[in-house]
Amino acid sequence: MSPLISYEQTLSILSKVAHKHPWVEQQNVALSAALNRQAATGIESDIQVPSFDNSAMDGFAVVAAVVNQQITQYGQARLPVTGRIQAGDSDQVSVEKNMPSQAWEIMTGAPVPHGFDAVVPVEATSLDAGHVVIERPMKEGQNIRKAGTDYDLGQPVLGAGQTIHAQHIMALATVGISTLDIIKDIPVALFSTGNELTEHAKKALSAGKIHNSNQPYLRAYLSQIGCDVAYEAVCHDEEAAFELLLNEAAEKQVKVIISTGAVSMGRFDFIPNILQKRGAKIHFHKAKVRPGKPILFAELPDGTLYFGLPGNPIAAASGARFFVTPLLRMMKGLPQEPTILAQTQSDIHKKQGFRTFAKAQLKPSDSGQLQVHMLSGQGSFQTHSFAESNCWLVLLEAAENIKAGEYLSVLPMIPGQLPVS
Repeated sequence: MSPLISYEQTLSILSKVAHKHPWVEQQNVALSAALNRQAATGIESDIQVPSFDNSAMDGFAVVAAVVNQQITQYGQARLPVTGRIQAGDSDQVSVEKNMPSQAWEIMTGAPVPHGFDAVVPVEATSLDAGHVVIERPMKEGQNIRKAGTDYDLGQPVLGAGQTIHAQHIMALATVGISTLDIIKDIPVALFSTGNELTEHAKKALSAGKIHNSNQPYLRAYLSQIGCDVAYEAVCHDEEAAFELLLNEAAEKQVKVIISTGAVSMGRFDFIPNILQKRGAKIHFHKAKVRPGKPILFAELPDGTLYFGLPGNPIAAASGARFFVTPLLRMMKGLPQEPTILAQTQSDIHKKQGFRTFAKAQLKPSDSGQLQVHMLSGQGSFQTHSFAESNCWLVLLEAAENIKAGEYLSVLPMIPGQLPVS
């Protein structure tokens, strides 16, 4: 019988194995295809943004010192309007140095003609016989967006390993990036085992049968954490059929195999024996976690990594979130996920010595304090409460009786997605 090890011990094992199997595959994609992918390298701006001084508003480009001098002397500045420039025009126009007492009509985003150093808003002016009248003093640089004040040369735009969201697409497009290198999805195989599983949605299930919820959930989840489900199948509790699936997965050259079911201690929990017969090294089998204690992690002779997740849906989901996900991040060289602390809203009792991953809801209070509520229906077979969750509540091994008001760790359902709805 395999020893029951702590969650921290499993992470240490996963780290050592991941170090032996770094995932460095990259591909170059169009910016439009980079959403939700991870940047393979850091990206710096090779241009200034803006690349020229431009007007922050519609108005008139002026020389601030001239405006202020006339206001001091006459109570107002009165300047002839000698030109007009709009967004998209060349910034090569300039004002004659011997003619500073003039103004140019300018539109938002238009380059400021050389020689002018301020823009007076149109609403702060009046026009009189081809002249603009200004009654308020100006500061040099007022209402001008200077070159490089958004991005300067060499300024970081995106970090290596960073997940690319829509706001990053905007920033990358701003600095002129049209293609970039992203980390390729890790090819994985996904198996569900069990004679009880049916793939056919029916109004009435046959006696002893259940709908397969693990397969569609894990397929969706894995696609959100940088995996390519290159091969998937459902298998009855038959060793020969499962051996065939392993052979087919090897032909697909997957890096990780994930299965659900057949890893506990029952007569038909055959996966550990099959892996041992094939010469796999079983790194751990069973951990001090709830749900999902029977979880198995192994390494096949060809280097393929194997996760045997329990068959109950929430145990499979927590296994994917708290075991598979850390391994994949480690393989990609990504940092450990930060946890979020939230104040629990009720007393909690748990079994001491086990790390517990609970279905929960995270919400801000009226004052903005993050509060977490552990949901009822924590059974590993209960999916209704999982559908109501927006986060996982992590209860540490030493905890047994937790009082309302204590601060506890939570993690989002999907890494990097803020779990506040």
